Amino acid sequence: MDNSALRETWDQKAELHAARKECKRKDSCSRLYEASWWGYIEPLLPEITGGRILEAGCGTGRWAERLAPMGFDLVLSDISPVMLQKAREYAEQHGFAENLSFEELDVCGLHSLPNESFDMVISTGEPITMCSNPHQAISEYCRVVRPGGYVLCDAGNRYRKAFELFRTNPTDQVVQILETGEYVNHDGLAMHLLGPTELTSAFADQGMELRTLAGITPMFTFPPDKDLNTALSNDKTYQAMVTIAQEHAERREIVNLSSRLLAVARKPF
Repeated sequence: MDNSALRETWDQKAELHAARKECKRKDSCSRLYEASWWGYIEPLLPEITGGRILEAGCGTGRWAERLAPMGFDLVLSDISPVMLQKAREYAEQHGFAENLSFEELDVCGLHSLPNESFDMVISTGEPITMCSNPHQAISEYCRVVRPGGYVLCDAGNRYRKAFELFRTNPTDQVVQILETGEYVNHDGLAMHLLGPTELTSAFADQGMELRTLAGITPMFTFPPDKDLNTALSNDKTYQAMVTIAQEHAERREIVNLSSRLLAVARKPF
């Protein structure tokens, strides 16, 4: 999918994403996903106090509401101008827009952002998976982060996707996913899925130190389905998923079967 088609797709989804953002506390999967992610972001923040953070492929914005009130300056970038407008409106309505700026950019070409100009880059959810070239996007994240700074992103796992598809609809796409990581979802959107070794290599190729490779919300299907949300409405089930995310997500076996792979990488001095 070319950039114009991808931009149009996300422009069309912006209203729905904005509405979901307003009611996210009612969505157990979203709460657990964000809590799991925050467990990797929060411990790094003391190292970049007063620093500058890029949320790349931000959509309607996920982290600014937490980070801006803590004193961080944030740049929110996205390929969709409508997504950015919704992110701006939400920030203004909730009183944390002062430390934010917005850039309409493809994650594969952060051309207006200077080299080594951020202390942290966060890319949550679909940006790596849905962009035209995940390796180029990771290269851009690494380019704009300063020595000693961190890049955190997650990506779809090709092996888990192949397994899920084989269980529900065992077609020749399973072989294509295993061999290339390429997949077209039910919306007709191209997905570029990475395996754990491939994601690790993408950072190594940029000279980055991979600090963590984890399965984020490792037992989830992604995107989560109605049955999963229903199951997580049970407090005991929800707490079990919290325990798995906290205690088992970095085990190699769990990483390999996870839908989403989370990487935390640091640029050496």
